[in-house]
Amino acid sequence: MRFLESVRMAFDALLANKMRALLTMLGIIIGIASVMTMVGLGKGSQQFMKGQFESFGMNRAAVYTNYEEMTTEEQLFKPSDIQMLERVFKDRIIAISPSSEADGQLNLGKKSYNFSLKGVNEEYDKIEKMTLVYGRFLNDEDVASARNVAVVDKKIMDKFYSGLDPVGKRINLDINGETSSFVIVGVYQRPATISGQGKEVFNMYVPNVSLIQMSGENVYYVYEFKAKPDSNVDAVLKEMIKVIERKKGVEGKGFYLSYSSQKEMQMFGKLTSSLTLFVSAIAAVSLLVGGIGIMNIMLVSVTERTREIGTRKALGASKRDIMVQFLIESIVVSAIGGAIGILLGFGMGTIAGHFAKFKPVIPLSTIMMTLGFSAAIGIFFGLYPAKKAADLNPIDALRYE
Repeated sequence: MRFLESVRMAFDALLANKMRALLTMLGIIIGIASVMTMVGLGKGSQQFMKGQFESFGMNRAAVYTNYEEMTTEEQLFKPSDIQMLERVFKDRIIAISPSSEADGQLNLGKKSYNFSLKGVNEEYDKIEKMTLVYGRFLNDEDVASARNVAVVDKKIMDKFYSGLDPVGKRINLDINGETSSFVIVGVYQRPATISGQGKEVFNMYVPNVSLIQMSGENVYYVYEFKAKPDSNVDAVLKEMIKVIERKKGVEGKGFYLSYSSQKEMQMFGKLTSSLTLFVSAIAAVSLLVGGIGIMNIMLVSVTERTREIGTRKALGASKRDIMVQFLIESIVVSAIGGAIGILLGFGMGTIAGHFAKFKPVIPLSTIMMTLGFSAAIGIFFGLYPAKKAADLNPIDALRYE
């Protein structure tokens, strides 16, 4: 009962000085809101990016040439290099494909569409996650015969054929100022990913041999592969580079670089964690200021209520009763400030997430920990004022003007 009475008195004291209580909470509110906003955005962006990388393929990787270090064409990738790697790493990879690209434009009436033409082999649909809506993917005969066939993005086909099956139709593309004609053999739909800025770009997949013949080359700058689920992607990458360096006679010269979705995900996770930690450290200063504000206002409250404390002691209140009352007031101020900060932080995170196109994620454990931390601030910074109130001599307190 005494505890409940102390809680009631704490709320009465706060309601009697609403503006002062709100100003006292301000530092706590700002600090907690900042932390919650950053935690929500950090966790939300990590989950969002994890989904993006899973769509891209978590076991997917690529090796590409370091153009700044290359000296001869012999150091680029040839079809025989890809075949050799496929044999050596057949137990650790699902598929491997050379990759070449060309940008172009598709004109449709008064409208034009940018596209990216990607030259790959028949195994590429095992590397990149996609769903075939119509037709098929490239096959080994398409690649071996260097056929002018294409697997195209459903979004651009819907603009041409209004959702109808376009397989077997011919499409003319302007590539490097020249028009090339391709027969559509398949239409794919890719999972939603991060949208770029500017004009929308559509991907089309064609046999890699067909594309390099257009450029007059028989070499590749990039190859991609997908490792088996039980394989260590980074270890496979390092060994692949060693094998290709040994074959080319350029060991340790840094001619080949690599990319993996796992490595990219880890780097992104470290970046968001560091940013969250940095902002949280700044917010901690605000919490410290808020805690000092609580201590200051509680000391003022002790001074203002000295006669009240003397009266309560004269009527039999113990030191413990007085101390608990002021500690509860301090905790209530801090906890309410923390609760407001959590709500404000969630609101700010939701608004920011709306513009960033992902939802903030704030775990329940973080909310509970934040409320507990707010209460701990109230206890720590309220302890000295509470002890000062409890130690007052009742006679001196009653005489206080």
